[in-house]
Amino acid sequence: MEKLIFNFFLVIHVICGFLSLVSGLVAMIAQKGKKVHNFSGRVFYWAMLGVFVTTIIFFVIYPTQLKYQFFLTIGIVSFYPNFSGKRILSMKKAIVPALVDWVAAWGVGLCGIIMLGYSVYGFMHPKALSGMAILFVIFGIVCLVNAYADLKIYLGYQQPQKMHWFLGHGGKMMGAYSAALTAFCVNIVPRYLPDGTPTFVFVLTWVLPGVLIGVIAARILKKYKLKFAAKNTTPVLQTV
Repeated sequence: MEKLIFNFFLVIHVICGFLSLVSGLVAMIAQKGKKVHNFSGRVFYWAMLGVFVTTIIFFVIYPTQLKYQFFLTIGIVSFYPNFSGKRILSMKKAIVPALVDWVAAWGVGLCGIIMLGYSVYGFMHPKALSGMAILFVIFGIVCLVNAYADLKIYLGYQQPQKMHWFLGHGGKMMGAYSAALTAFCVNIVPRYLPDGTPTFVFVLTWVLPGVLIGVIAARILKKYKLKFAAKNTTPVLQTV
């Protein structure tokens, strides 16, 4: 019965992952604020939510397995920018976080601390974490960076940038898409690697998608910043 439940949600997980990969790409290349962008953005958000929920279910089924403990933390890393990227659209006039925003920001920060704790244990006991310590370090830092970036604004230590809702939404959603692309790479690429492939190559499948999307996102957002500065116009972007 346990295996049957797992397989059922695994199918849902894969379907949601595929939908997020396709819809996220469409949303990125479509004209912002138009029907295609808004619709594909909605599909992306709910598909990523489906991925996150099924990841939680996998952990509930196998809570003692390191694999699903790791996937749970990765699920949090992946879903937070998706969640906060949607939420920021409701804060166009001013960033006034609701309780759910505070809980999410502090939660992703706590996740980062837990991941760093796993990494310390992994470096002290390499066999216990099967070489996953470096991944816990990388994504633990990603969690903390996400939490710090939002909390310093929520707490009033930094003023939001001009057009914060548009730039924040774009940056966060592209960050969420990098998570979808990473999931695809780590599930597909290793299948075609030969036996004896160095461990660092497998680590790269976890890291390179995020780096690639990060570079692309930085270039795109820089273009919009220059555009806003030159035209001083406000784009239209509907809530996902």
